[in-house]
Amino acid sequence: MTGEKILVVCAANVCRSPLAELALRRGLGADSAISVSSAGVRVTEGDAICTLVSSLHDDAEWREQAQSHHARPVTIDLIEQSSLVLAASRDIRGELVRLAPRSRDWMFTLKEAAHLGAGFSSAGPDRVADYVAYLDRARSRSVPLTSTGGVEHRIRRLFRNRSAVDPASIADRHGSRGHRETLTEVQSATAAVLAQLGGHRRHAS
Repeated sequence: MTGEKILVVCAANVCRSPLAELALRRGLGADSAISVSSAGVRVTEGDAICTLVSSLHDDAEWREQAQSHHARPVTIDLIEQSSLVLAASRDIRGELVRLAPRSRDWMFTLKEAAHLGAGFSSAGPDRVADYVAYLDRARSRSVPLTSTGGVEHRIRRLFRNRSAVDPASIADRHGSRGHRETLTEVQSATAAVLAQLGGHRRHAS
């Protein structure tokens, strides 16, 4: 693999996307040829990472990467130079498509990728490109995502609004009582993507 890039995008680039970025880096390993970065669509440039995200792990590598994170806005160049773009939610993916329509074929939400990528395996030199092709083919034949259980079901009960939860999206609940649920959803979807790409999930505390 040479120069393959994954870009994760959320709103403010302080919670959902940097958590996925750090978790993907961690799982792919320091020697991976796949680079991972993140950005946001409504950013206060330079903002620090969410304190809950930075405190998820105590090892020096996680702390150092979390502390060095500064929010940045997504750009057309960032999108077009990426091999795979993972959006936190369907509405953010829509914004990215409008910003860079030529790149829409390699844009998915985190949960879509986790769902559509089931069964993927590649030992080729262009693993991310193979993954994107697999995800794109799966769009037309996959069973739709549902919200009948797990974290989404608990969130529905918490907020008592069945229309509020999009099964393909991870809602922005930064600073609210559902914040930890958001982090759990990001971690779960990212772990699935990592497994599909042949990475691993570390459990350091």
